[in-house]
Amino acid sequence: HLMLYRWRDRSGRELGDLFRQIEALQGLYLDLGLQRSLPPTRNWAASPDFLWELSRHALEERPRTVVECGSGVSTLVLARCLQLNGVGKVYSLEHEPEHAENTREQLERHGLGDWATVLDAPLRPHAIKGEAWPWYAEEMLPGEGGIDMLVIDGPPWHTRTLARYPAGPVLFPRLT
Repeated sequence: HLMLYRWRDRSGRELGDLFRQIEALQGLYLDLGLQRSLPPTRNWAASPDFLWELSRHALEERPRTVVECGSGVSTLVLARCLQLNGVGKVYSLEHEPEHAENTREQLERHGLGDWATVLDAPLRPHAIKGEAWPWYAEEMLPGEGGIDMLVIDGPPWHTRTLARYPAGPVLFPRLT
């Protein structure tokens, strides 16, 4: 009896979550006027609700320089937002060459290649407070100006405990 109630409650939550993701994905397609389908937004990709929040922020705040840690569907969404805004550039740090190339191909497929650059940025040890942390080789980021919008969606959690912590000490000082 109790097991059935737990199953019912869990099923209801899962259906609610699924419904929210579908709503967010549909909102993305409408808000961005996409002419082609986005790559899948499951597994390693950013979820539709996260992408929708990114797009809302980018469309409202109109950032000129966007840096993202980890490339993929979010790169496409951000590039489309900047295209709609008519200003800006996305610089995406990506440590996996195959994934970087796939993102570049998707950008070209969507006609967004001028709005985003995927940077091959292998993970290298960075000394932070006397400890070595694997983090992107960020030296190829443009030196002029600051970062108007920072998206931290990498590196993957399995690279180290608190894998995304280095974003703070490395990139926060560059925020506008």
